[in-house]
Amino acid sequence: MTSPYVQEYNGLSSGCACPLCGAPTYEGNGCNTCFLPFKVIESIQSRPDMPRFVGVLGTSGVGKTVYLGMLLDLLARGECGLHGLARSPFTLTLHRKLILALERQRFPEKTPIESDRWDWLHCEITAGRKKGPYDVVAPDVAGEAVVGELESQGTYKTIRALIARCAGLVILIDVVQIVGDGKGQELFAMQLISYLDALKPRKRNRKIDVPVAVVFTKTDLCDEPIRDPESFARANTSALYSLCQARLERISFYFSGVAGSTGRLIDRDGQEMLVPLRVEPRGIVEPFAWMVQQLR
Repeated sequence: MTSPYVQEYNGLSSGCACPLCGAPTYEGNGCNTCFLPFKVIESIQSRPDMPRFVGVLGTSGVGKTVYLGMLLDLLARGECGLHGLARSPFTLTLHRKLILALERQRFPEKTPIESDRWDWLHCEITAGRKKGPYDVVAPDVAGEAVVGELESQGTYKTIRALIARCAGLVILIDVVQIVGDGKGQELFAMQLISYLDALKPRKRNRKIDVPVAVVFTKTDLCDEPIRDPESFARANTSALYSLCQARLERISFYFSGVAGSTGRLIDRDGQEMLVPLRVEPRGIVEPFAWMVQQLR
């Protein structure tokens, strides 16, 4: 029986179409067009249904690895009515990195910029008894690579293919930089939405129909708690908020945090490093749960 995702790509035979970009691939090799790793292609081909690709994107240091790793941990336990089951061993690599780092009271190391060193997750998601499970695939990409692609399109083909193919998008924004009157985070998110708009075909005067969740991260470092994320976005990132309302059909705002308390270590050279003193995740699953409802 031919897998549904193969049928979508110009009638290519089983195992010959990249599930991300649709280009021809060869057995035992990754995609030469979008550089989707062979291990991901093989994992997807072993499943009966086409997966949903989801992008979790943000600038460097915004907390993408922490967010994705903690999301895997909470989904494995069952949170917000969702249950996640890893469909391949490589999915657990990201989960393991985060848990081992937090046990040492450290945050994970920075994601390397080389795409062949990115971690990927492939999970089977179950949401309620009435609806059957489906697969979600997402990479942990480097923030510098995302910025590089936005500034020079085609530089990072994996990211371009992901944004063009994504069924949903999570945009992470560093709340500390927003509160500190920095405009870089807001401008990045606006540029990303404009890039999504350029890649997604749609009818004239229609909004983008891809669900987008904007998540303000590191709220554990914010002096004032964010009780209403949408009001916070309207007041502190007004240009981004207006763009979202004008371009996006489905948009929702959230906040998240992982550390209940944090401290700072200073090395002999005077360099500071933020460390988690207590793990207290909040607002991790909620954006994903909202997106799951939209994808159904």
